Amino acid sequence: MPNLEFLEKADARMPVSRRWDVSPVALVKTVRDSSAWQGWRMETVHARRPLAERSFQNGDSFILDFGEELVGKLKLTLRSKENYNDSPVRLRLIFAEFPLEIAERNRKYTGTLSRAWIQDEVITLDDMPQTYTLPRVYAMRYLFVEVMATPNRLVFEDIRFTARSAVRDFVPPLPEFSPEETELDRAAQRTLRNCMQGVLLDGPKRDRRLWLGDLRLEAQVNAATFRRFDIIERSIYLLAAFPQEDGRIPACVFDRPEPYDSRTFISDYAFLFADLLWFHYEQTGNEKLLKEMYPLAAKQFELFRNYYRNGVAQEELPAWNFIDWCDGLNRMTACEGCYIFGLRKLAKIARRLKKYSDAKQFEQEAGFLSNELIRQKFDPKKGLFVSGKKNQISCASQIWMVLAGVVTDADARTLLDKMEHCRNILKPVTPYLHHHLLEAYRIAGEKDKMLRHLHNYWGSMLKKGMNVFPEVFVEENERLTPYGTDPRINSACHAWSCAPAYFLRMK
Repeated sequence: MPNLEFLEKADARMPVSRRWDVSPVALVKTVRDSSAWQGWRMETVHARRPLAERSFQNGDSFILDFGEELVGKLKLTLRSKENYNDSPVRLRLIFAEFPLEIAERNRKYTGTLSRAWIQDEVITLDDMPQTYTLPRVYAMRYLFVEVMATPNRLVFEDIRFTARSAVRDFVPPLPEFSPEETELDRAAQRTLRNCMQGVLLDGPKRDRRLWLGDLRLEAQVNAATFRRFDIIERSIYLLAAFPQEDGRIPACVFDRPEPYDSRTFISDYAFLFADLLWFHYEQTGNEKLLKEMYPLAAKQFELFRNYYRNGVAQEELPAWNFIDWCDGLNRMTACEGCYIFGLRKLAKIARRLKKYSDAKQFEQEAGFLSNELIRQKFDPKKGLFVSGKKNQISCASQIWMVLAGVVTDADARTLLDKMEHCRNILKPVTPYLHHHLLEAYRIAGEKDKMLRHLHNYWGSMLKKGMNVFPEVFVEENERLTPYGTDPRINSACHAWSCAPAYFLRMK
């Protein structure tokens, strides 16, 4: 049974949805371009020419650019040019985040997730003239419209998109931001804005749910920008309302039509719950929330403590360990780093709540495990940490050793330098792990490297024409997807990618 008290508190923090109408800025077409993201870009055909000046017949199509990615509903106002309607009008619509989704619209779908996530619709309208608002919420920048059937020439009097979010206005950039940093900051804020709906979503196109790992990063960016702590607390209460029978916190929950649990658990997300709570306390001073959530946060470590009782775990934890979408990644060392990182934050919470015995126990445990990781998993010849039976070397392992405080100060800087120059190291795939790399640089005192990596990685996204940041970005593998072989299923606007707005303010 869910915790009804927490559900009530979550409901009390439901954000008011802001809404505003956006008109298209240009009529565009898809163009092949090897330098553009995924090989396609949009080229302007007409800028701001009213659609009402034209009429369309069977088989005609057009593409509208709304200037930026938005989340909301589409409203169409249509009429027949001759005002004679002896049959319905049928339209095919595609709501696209990337040009690829329109340019390759007729390609057979080969993803492993449901094709229903692809944002295409066929609608039939019986009466003309008519204003029709589609019932579904979409995430899009581009709209493809094809007239499949019309009794006579069709006129689109108006097409507009009613955008929605818990916030609307962007926070101004800092005076010292360069033009590129201002653009990075705006794209990051737009990414977070689009995900701030009834809860903090992972992505407004897909999956449209609250994930604990994403929430932790969103909370950091929100604190540096919009500072809407009501939606952060609503999200925390929703996650806490659905513990599994053994006390595991869910990795994600759904909030519509009514909140319910996904029954999904990710161990590293669970270990990071304590950090989310401590960070929120540092921003708000809400000690009452700490007290409410402390038992649940502590339970996550109690469940897996036996795997570390003699030091480093000898096998994968009996749970989904995420860390990154990197194919072939051995996650053991990184996950142990998450455990220690979270344990240290849990100790801070315990001390704040005057649970000194608990705090001492957690601190001693974190120290013991850190020493064991150095003894068992550090390769002195390579100067790097290894993971798994095959002693895999990955960026993920090094990043989490720094974040967990297993290595600190000069040793942390040396480790990150060795990582940078290791040729065969397994690299991050998602902005999620790149966010943690930025944090590792910051903690190690390498702010110049932090900013250089931010500009190189997220700046490459801007150069590819993005104005929000995606779920997966590997510049040399633009069609990479964790879900089969169809990149159309990827999310182009994903919460765990909004790091620049936070780290640019940490300079």
